[in-house]
Amino acid sequence: MTHTERDSFNRWLKGIPYEIAFWKSYYGHKSSLEQLFSWSSYGEECQLDNFDIQAYAASCPGKPRFVDLGCSLSYTFGTEFPSKPVYIERIDPLATFYNRILDKSRIDRPKIKFGMIENISTIYEPGSIDLIHIRNALDHCANPMLGIIESLACLRNGNNEGAGGGILYLHHHRNEAEGEAYRGFHQYNIDSRNGQLVLWNRDACIDVADALKGIATVQCSVTEHNHIVAVIQKTGNVPPSMHSPEASARRAAEMLEMTIKAFNSPLFALKYHMAVFTSSLAHPVMRRIPRRLVDTLKAFLAKRHHT
Repeated sequence: MTHTERDSFNRWLKGIPYEIAFWKSYYGHKSSLEQLFSWSSYGEECQLDNFDIQAYAASCPGKPRFVDLGCSLSYTFGTEFPSKPVYIERIDPLATFYNRILDKSRIDRPKIKFGMIENISTIYEPGSIDLIHIRNALDHCANPMLGIIESLACLRNGNNEGAGGGILYLHHHRNEAEGEAYRGFHQYNIDSRNGQLVLWNRDACIDVADALKGIATVQCSVTEHNHIVAVIQKTGNVPPSMHSPEASARRAAEMLEMTIKAFNSPLFALKYHMAVFTSSLAHPVMRRIPRRLVDTLKAFLAKRHHT
């Protein structure tokens, strides 16, 4: 891992209490949970903005295998495909915590499996997945461009019978790290500039289509709600210079080592558990405050961060 990736991953570790408390407060507050499930697509026909996933599923050879990556507890990925059965897996690095929330809440939703976007190729065989869906999670990565490459390595190639390559579908809030003042998981922004998908923060800016020349096409659009959608279709093998199983395994091992070191540091552990305490108090309170007021408070904190 690079120095920048290690710094970003350490900040990610510090953001875990906030994320867990966020979902605990959602599932522990009746009206918030009802609101969440009102726009959840679980049990409904799968529909994605600016992409006909039903037609794509019908075109896939055999039984399609789809992955909802970085899924958290939102269940936004629909489960029904009238044309043929589809196998769906839900993957998130905080799966253990989220499954406990499901158990405590006694909510009848499928359990989540552990996995990280940056190392997803350590879980799946090359070319074994038809579609990977990432919603509001790629910008939480220590290295989102690496997450895209890892995902492409898992997607199937096209075949001689006319089937195109696998799809990586991205759906994200626009420039969320800016709005969150680069706190916790939010270290990168996702944007559309002149119709091109861009990953950026204060230190770097990447044109994704340019970076993926020869291995994938990128179609980027903006929804009516100002969300960024990208449909990335694999067109060729990911070269060893961009991805190797050995590098993915080393990165996963280094992340594990960094996690162990962090939680065995008395100072980190103290700050972490203080964050658990404050987040556990703050989120239930914020859940009961009108959304407009919460957004105003976030905007104020972001403005203070930039001044």
